[in-house]
Amino acid sequence: MTHPFRERGAHPFPVWICYLVIAAGMGILLWFEIGKPTLSADPVLQPIITMTLTRAVGAAVFLCILLWRGYRVLNPLRKPFFRSLAFSLPAWLVVINNAPILSLAWGDAVLTHTAPAYFLWFGAECLAIGLFEEFAFRGVILLSLAETRRATRFDLFRCILLTSAVFGAVHLANLLAGAGVGAVIRQIGYSFLIGAMCAVVLYRTANLWLCVLLHAVYDFAGDLVPSLGGGTWWDTPTVVFTVLLAVAVTVYFVVALWRMKPETLDRIYVSGGTDA
Repeated sequence: MTHPFRERGAHPFPVWICYLVIAAGMGILLWFEIGKPTLSADPVLQPIITMTLTRAVGAAVFLCILLWRGYRVLNPLRKPFFRSLAFSLPAWLVVINNAPILSLAWGDAVLTHTAPAYFLWFGAECLAIGLFEEFAFRGVILLSLAETRRATRFDLFRCILLTSAVFGAVHLANLLAGAGVGAVIRQIGYSFLIGAMCAVVLYRTANLWLCVLLHAVYDFAGDLVPSLGGGTWWDTPTVVFTVLLAVAVTVYFVVALWRMKPETLDRIYVSGGTDA
């Protein structure tokens, strides 16, 4: 399938800036890896701050690539915004449900680090992770695949399955950090499903910021207790409700994707006009 995608030389974002940001990003990440700077004397905040800064650097790199590629997905209020928000409501139910609401209410899970600094840094960490992973996997990888592979609905499905599988597989790296095999397998499964859900949201809305916020809220809700507290955060009612919700939302997004015309994605790639 051919597309009226603008020539590389016509890109408004200079490629040399991409090279500069990539080089600077690699230097900063290398400094973090080799120098292992101490950014906080607090053993809880130290890894959170490190993760926030390194993922923010990665997000900046992929943002530059997105700008250079010219994909029209970066307008946070792209029209029809409220219709797009309404379409994504089932996804919001999923990410909010990731919070251990009942466990916290019943006292099975507790937050032990409640100073404002902990919540601010943890929120910043989740946002930085959402920016980095959505810019990279949905913004660059998914849209690069779909740019030349969107002739049919099956093409759209294949692009989502491939990028979501890669997104899940990269979490195998957590094994090197000492995570348990069972925990990593679960994380791969969650990542695949969340990645696929965000991909459909991006296809339908052409608004990458919705994906970023969904991802960030999902991480904040699910990792808040493990990072800043402890206890049991999975109880039987939550598990049952989560499974039922997951099935319903999966059906919703599969049907939405199947009903979507492949040419809907043209607005992401076609140059000219306004990013509305």
